[in-house]
Amino acid sequence: MAQETGLTPEVLRVWERRYGFPVPVRLPSGHRRYRAEDLRRLRLVSLALAQGRRAAQVVPLPEAALRALVGPQAPSIPVAAVLAALDALDSAEIRRRLHDAHQSRGLLPFLCEIVSPLLDEVGSRWAAGGLAIQQEHLLTEILEDLLRDLRRGFQPGPEARTVALATLPGERHRLGLLMAALVYATHGARVEILGTDLPLAAMVGAVSTLGARTLGISVSLKSGGYLAHQLLQDLRERLPADVRLIVGGQGAARLRPLSGVTLVRGLEVVR
Repeated sequence: MAQETGLTPEVLRVWERRYGFPVPVRLPSGHRRYRAEDLRRLRLVSLALAQGRRAAQVVPLPEAALRALVGPQAPSIPVAAVLAALDALDSAEIRRRLHDAHQSRGLLPFLCEIVSPLLDEVGSRWAAGGLAIQQEHLLTEILEDLLRDLRRGFQPGPEARTVALATLPGERHRLGLLMAALVYATHGARVEILGTDLPLAAMVGAVSTLGARTLGISVSLKSGGYLAHQLLQDLRERLPADVRLIVGGQGAARLRPLSGVTLVRGLEVVR
């Protein structure tokens, strides 16, 4: 359930007591199982929380009201064209559309106007149960290839600062890291991607070895929430005081403010 929705069992139990939803089916083994319709509704709740709404506002809502609440605006023509190609699993057309959008807009507008809205739309479709796993994986592979290729065009100077990037334990989504790496590279930083699903001790050790003064953490829509908050609090306590800890990604909006942690939205670069 946590992997599907980004919501921990502890949170779900609190909601069950407070709002009467979700109510699981209890198996003879003692395990809890949720119905498919509950899973769809919880995905929508997760998306609404990521958009900045409060649990008390959205958890009690029925599925239809949630869909109306979080439903995105119609995607732009370039994004819609990519999505249509994705529906057909046409990788060549997806790559062509993304290449043309990059060439016509330039790098940062391409990321802000095409890639970010595309990922938002994919997140909305995932929340509504309208995205097949093979579609998500195909688009992820294409975007990862593209973002790596674009970053190769930027070489840091000898005095460049080092920025380390990673995801928290249990987080396996890499696209946020690659987007952040590309943006920091355009600002002249030396970027080291430490990878996904990284133990906190490994992050702290890598930051020390690299001499990095900035550690960026990407949190996806599926992983933001209470557990991420606890992990970030632990990470902040382990890091030296002079290392800036920055957190971004689609799941960052679900995090409560933390002392010593900078939460960013979009593709903002914190210096």
